[in-house]
Amino acid sequence: MPILTTTGVRARNPYHLKELDWNVYSLEELCYAVYKSAQFLSEDLVDPALVKWLSEECGLNELSRSLSALLGVKGVLPEFVQTLLRASDYLSEELKKQTVAILRAGEGLELFEQREAKADYLMDSGHFYQALSEYDAILESLPAEERNMRARVEHSRGVIYTELFRFAYAADCFDRAYRLTGSRKFYRDYLAAIRLYLPDADYVSFIARHPEAYDASLALEKRMEEVRDYAESTIGSRQIARLKNLKKDGDSQEFAEELAATLKELRSNYRANMTVG
Repeated sequence: MPILTTTGVRARNPYHLKELDWNVYSLEELCYAVYKSAQFLSEDLVDPALVKWLSEECGLNELSRSLSALLGVKGVLPEFVQTLLRASDYLSEELKKQTVAILRAGEGLELFEQREAKADYLMDSGHFYQALSEYDAILESLPAEERNMRARVEHSRGVIYTELFRFAYAADCFDRAYRLTGSRKFYRDYLAAIRLYLPDADYVSFIARHPEAYDASLALEKRMEEVRDYAESTIGSRQIARLKNLKKDGDSQEFAEELAATLKELRSNYRANMTVG
């Protein structure tokens, strides 16, 4: 079992990273938090209290002196983090470079863009409700005249609601994004969300009331048909269809045998896929 040694002393009292709502007790934990959350960090990390904590709680006086030289200097977050990471062997050199590169890439971004990047990261990581909260906060404080970012945020909210199968909410978001920009992509997403939550008859009525949607709806139906045909052509779909028919016909013996054979084949395919390469 590998042993991780701590640089300096493990603190009795943690340092609280406010931006991340994260307590750390050692330089290694601090480096890990910085590496995992580089997209979220701001100049607030360049904090005299952190420098003092590293000295008094962790016994890292030399590191504390190096960081003190950066306090009060604007735009030094990448250098501050680089100094932290270099003081520990917790991360590989490659990961240290990646972390600093993320911070440098964020230099010059406006506050709203930084917050959007944070929300996008949360969404891509599957933290949907945290991402929605961040997007909502952006919309509340974003100037009304900033139409492009507002549209992007609305579209991202629509994507999340789609992932959550809340298609009516998604449609509202996509519609607002479309009205802000006139983007055809946003409009197609709007129609797709409507198609997913309205019954067929209601959707046809909707298209009849909105002739401007006719061409886009035809393209959408073609795409949905292609996806449906592909799904129905797969081996798994055919097996499931056969099992459903056997269950419906009430042939319990044949159903049990077919189910056992299907599960055996799926396990075999799974093992084969796991051993490829």
